[in-house]
Amino acid sequence: MTEPTRLPSDKKKELAAPVAESTRARILDAAAHLIRKKGFKATTVRDIGNAVGLYSGSLFHYFKTKDEILMEVMRAAFISICTRHEQALASALTPLEKLRQFIWQEVNLVFIDEEGDYHAVLYFDWRDVSPKHLPELIQLRKRYFSSWTEVVRQCHEAGHLKGDPAIAVRVIEGTLRGMMSWYKPDGRYNPHEIADEIILIVAK
Repeated sequence: MTEPTRLPSDKKKELAAPVAESTRARILDAAAHLIRKKGFKATTVRDIGNAVGLYSGSLFHYFKTKDEILMEVMRAAFISICTRHEQALASALTPLEKLRQFIWQEVNLVFIDEEGDYHAVLYFDWRDVSPKHLPELIQLRKRYFSSWTEVVRQCHEAGHLKGDPAIAVRVIEGTLRGMMSWYKPDGRYNPHEIADEIILIVAK
């Protein structure tokens, strides 16, 4: 019987890396779904482990704490929405079209997109973030609001918005945050239509 070929240790690490990344992604997907459904405090490490077929202790091979899992979910959501908004800002759309794209993206990402659980957690679970993670999240939030500030500024300069642009940003953001608790995409308005309705209310 021939002896099985032994892989060099560096080759073993290279082959194991994609598996580890895949497992991390599965853990984050499961955690985001459970946290959206049950809330962060009610979601246990055992719940997450069961969802991905791992013993709860095995999760700590990939993440040090449950707080770290929450942070990773929120970081991914923030980077996703910031990137999309920045791409819309850099596009050839008119200011009003950019604003509509921003609103549509926010609604679509929570209710339609496959990343929806991540973005719902970002909207609703800020109070559960560990204090040590807050500085990074605050910086990401600043990046997020800088895009909103710019698109509203462009709309204001184009004559589509009245009043103080700084207040307009907060009004639109507050409207979106509030609707996440009552909007149903299979109801009267789909995400594109609800974006149009919001534009009718806040712009001209």
